Amino acid sequence: MRRLHVITEGAILLAIFLVLMLFTNYAPIIGGILHFVLPLPFLLFAIRHKVTDALLLFFAGCILSLLIGSITNILLVLLFGLSGIVMGVFYKKQQPVGALIGGSLAYIINLLLGYIGAILFLKIDLIDDTVTMIEQSIAQSKSIFSNFNTNEDMTNQFKQLEEGIELIPTLSPTIFVGTAIFFAILTHIIAIPVLRRLRIKVPALRPFREWRLPQSIVWYYLIVSILLIFNPDKDTFYFMAVLNIYMILQAVILIQGYSFIYYYCYVKGISKAVPIIIVIVSLLMPLLLYLIRILGIIDISFPLRGKIAKR
Repeated sequence: MRRLHVITEGAILLAIFLVLMLFTNYAPIIGGILHFVLPLPFLLFAIRHKVTDALLLFFAGCILSLLIGSITNILLVLLFGLSGIVMGVFYKKQQPVGALIGGSLAYIINLLLGYIGAILFLKIDLIDDTVTMIEQSIAQSKSIFSNFNTNEDMTNQFKQLEEGIELIPTLSPTIFVGTAIFFAILTHIIAIPVLRRLRIKVPALRPFREWRLPQSIVWYYLIVSILLIFNPDKDTFYFMAVLNIYMILQAVILIQGYSFIYYYCYVKGISKAVPIIIVIVSLLMPLLLYLIRILGIIDISFPLRGKIAKR
């Protein structure tokens, strides 16, 4: 009787997944949003049943997705199905932090497999195609602006932009990591209200304002920054590894800076809108972004929060 219940629930959740997948394929605007709902059927099934049953559901999803569409559907099942199962297993253990970490790792692996699969089976290299498209846009913009403005500052700006575009393939590991973490966070944000609606208890994450990174992060950042000063050959694996670690550490320290701003506003009783505005404005102003990173380093290195008195 229990086995029949497992099969019935699996069939229902799999049908929901396939319907959502069809929407993502044939309804571009709605589909872009529904991508982040795709892990939920597998996530819910992994919470309610054994991992082996969830994996069987995953394999059934792969077969059915291929029957009702193209090979790209398998890439969707691979990306969102396995990631949903991993996060569901951690939610079942009452470990939301583990769900975010495990989900991020699963998304990284699945994104890499999807990227390789797109190259092998679809002959599409998303990174190279993106770089080519951006370079063409820059070339068109340069030709347009050259008719109106030929000053040296404009030329230098285009040169810096072109140099930055050349680094995109080198920074592809950072792009994969950032995308995976973003996907895991969105999946968590969508999953928690659904789980609570279904009366599945999951402990709340620690508030963002209370996040504190270990002091060793600053030392890692300092060491990697020194390694970059030597300016190694940009075509070597050494440069690629050091640069990606540097960029990831920069992002981590930036998050710590934002956490301190949220903490300060909370302690001082400042409106919640203020830190949100600061985050948005800083993403548009590189100088402010730099100052927030410095704030993050100070917050990690010194007991700054203990010196802030409540209002």
